[in-house]
Amino acid sequence: MAGDDRKLTYSERDRLRREGGGGRPRTGRARADEEKRSREALRVADSLFTEEQGGQAGKALADAVREAHGSKDLPAACRSYLEALGPPLTTALASIFLDAGEKAVSIPVLDELLRMKEGGGLEIEGGLKRQVRILSEDFDDDLASRAEELLE
Repeated sequence: MAGDDRKLTYSERDRLRREGGGGRPRTGRARADEEKRSREALRVADSLFTEEQGGQAGKALADAVREAHGSKDLPAACRSYLEALGPPLTTALASIFLDAGEKAVSIPVLDELLRMKEGGGLEIEGGLKRQVRILSEDFDDDLASRAEELLE
């Protein structure tokens, strides 16, 4: 019917619109935006149904890191989290770890962010992007090179 030479009636157009056919072909950018929104929605949904990394002990360590944020105890809290669970898997917690200002804490976090980026599950934006940009200008080559890779 849609391939005929005649024009479609309004009811036929409405039916095609309801059934999902007859829409404008999506551009590559629109498809990419929709895929990005889908990935983000899936990530949010997954976080609703999964516990904090490491169960209750991991939740307690993550809470300790959050409570120590902005204090002199932050590096110690981050080190204990790293020893028990490894680098954080959320960007919010990774951002707090980068605030600790210690190379021994920052490098594993940057490595984990690189793995997440390579897997396609990470888009660096907001405050984390600013932190990584600052680290890319660091005098320490290990930190700077990892941060530059994240920004590419």
